[in-house]
Amino acid sequence: MESFYKKINGLNNIISDRNRKFLSVIEGKSRTYGIDFYIKNTFKKHEFFITYNLSKTEEYFPNFPTKEFQKAPQDQRHEIKIANILNFYPFFISSNYVYGSGLRSSVFFTEERKIIPYSRLDIAFLYVLNFKFCKLKTGLSIINTLDTENVNYSSFSRLPEDKTIYSKAIKFTPTIFLNLKFK
Repeated sequence: MESFYKKINGLNNIISDRNRKFLSVIEGKSRTYGIDFYIKNTFKKHEFFITYNLSKTEEYFPNFPTKEFQKAPQDQRHEIKIANILNFYPFFISSNYVYGSGLRSSVFFTEERKIIPYSRLDIAFLYVLNFKFCKLKTGLSIINTLDTENVNYSSFSRLPEDKTIYSKAIKFTPTIFLNLKFK
């Protein structure tokens, strides 16, 4: 278990007038605080992990209507990650699942104004062969195995339009790989 409190100074909020001709930069600050929990267990040759994060991210700019910190666009209260590595040497199977409670930006709301959570399951299969002169690893990796529809928040803005960039998270992506390492 670990608690944290982090401050960041020097954030920039870029503001333009209605004609988008004048840009001004307002400097602000943010803070993030919370607690992380981490559990790892090994059973025979297999490993299991679980993490949970409870946090709050806030920001403050002098042009806010009140002189108090407000929720930052990237504030996500809860996140849980579950992972495992199954060792059936020379075969390995790993998986990880991530669930986040979602971001408060309007892009992440349903029509009923409920925050849309983020989730993703990844799976990988690995086969290892050892030869006298090299080590061969080959396998299959599937990112977003369930093809869950997610939206990512990017901390970049396009100027001079001053539009925050949101993008769809990676779709179902299978990948075959081969790694050859000479001894």
